[in-house]
Amino acid sequence: MTAAHDYSDLHDIIERLEPEQVEELRRHALRLVRTPLPSRFRVLRSFDGPSDDLGARAKDIAREELGEADADR
Repeated sequence: MTAAHDYSDLHDIIERLEPEQVEELRRHALRLVRTPLPSRFRVLRSFDGPSDDLGARAKDIAREELGEADADR
């Protein structure tokens, strides 16, 4: 099994084009290839997490927020 797509229908359509249609199709195809598709993920930045290891500091944070007695629960 091959991973290549079957574009035989496109090849058939291209073979039926008139010579004056070929240049217009070429311009459209090149525009599609050269213009990157907009991606909704383009605006996202990578995120490595906070600089502090909050898991390691959990008890300290709980003591600060809740008080000494409740931190070990």
